[in-house]
Amino acid sequence: MPASLIPALDPAALPGPPWLFHVLWVITFLVHLVFVNMVMGGSVLAALVGNRRAGAREIQAFFVEVNGWAISFAITFGIAPLLFMQVLFGRFFYTATILVAWWWFGMLGLLTIGYYLNYIAKARLAAVRGARLILILEAVCFLKIAAIQVAINVLHLQPGRWESVAQQTWAALLDPTFAPRLLHFVLAAIAMAGAVLAFVATRRAAAMDDREACLGMARFGLRAAFAASALELVDGFWLLLALPRDVLTAFMRGGAATMIPLTAGILLGVLLLMVLSRITDPLAQTKDVRRVAELLVGAVVFMVLTRHQLRGIYLAPWRGDERVTVATQWGPLALFLAVFVLCVGLTVYAIVRSVRDRPGPGEAAA
Repeated sequence: MPASLIPALDPAALPGPPWLFHVLWVITFLVHLVFVNMVMGGSVLAALVGNRRAGAREIQAFFVEVNGWAISFAITFGIAPLLFMQVLFGRFFYTATILVAWWWFGMLGLLTIGYYLNYIAKARLAAVRGARLILILEAVCFLKIAAIQVAINVLHLQPGRWESVAQQTWAALLDPTFAPRLLHFVLAAIAMAGAVLAFVATRRAAAMDDREACLGMARFGLRAAFAASALELVDGFWLLLALPRDVLTAFMRGGAATMIPLTAGILLGVLLLMVLSRITDPLAQTKDVRRVAELLVGAVVFMVLTRHQLRGIYLAPWRGDERVTVATQWGPLALFLAVFVLCVGLTVYAIVRSVRDRPGPGEAAA
């Protein structure tokens, strides 16, 4: 019986009300996801941009530079949502990681290789040498990591599939939602990275940098964002239709709680395409370029909420007998929140300073 494979509930009391941990998971996962999207989308765009395109080397150099710190931030800010996942769904999530243990551990190797490839690409670009192959290999590493993460997240929702996956690991990829989920994640990352690239290009152009290169960067980023967003709308409906019928029915019957975030995410996606389609001169339409980034962030927020709601619906039949005890520890919770807010603030401050205070080359500047 699949239910017999689910580990027993941890007898330790929760250190706070469950609703608080759900809220904290969403918030911390959103912060983590921003950096993950920049790493994933930036790696793919750096690999795809052709060397003959205007601003190609600047595009590659930008994403390589961003990955130098975004990879570290993605790892660091991934700790908090993983801990909240352990508190709320640990017996499901970690069982899934055990079933595909070699994939789970393999992510560490892929992450290490991708990180080193990024520095190799950075050195080659600084030496005015080609880095296309290195960038492609880097993107492949991060795409594989994304595929493993999606497979684990799909698997932990369905204890009924655990027995077949225990017998054959590759069965974890046979879920009908695996392909649209992976595509949905990758396309969102590409759209966000493209929007950030365009926004940065408009700021550089305003600072009297090479306008031709900045125009090439902005146009490439906006075209990537438009194509990825259009495909993601289509893929989103594919993902909805691929959901198990009982899950989809329960989600649609969830009323305003489930339908408002989903509808808001779709409407923001449509509005995003409308704004993108009317940008003809990104260096002159800087407000529209900024609005693109804002709409993308808003759409991601609502999609994360929908994703979390679907998790609850998937696992509801397997959690019916849970009797959770709560012993709230407000002191440690307050300390965590204070440290988390401080770290986010310091991260934003460091990123802003690194963008604004860019010393020139040479020993004098160093």
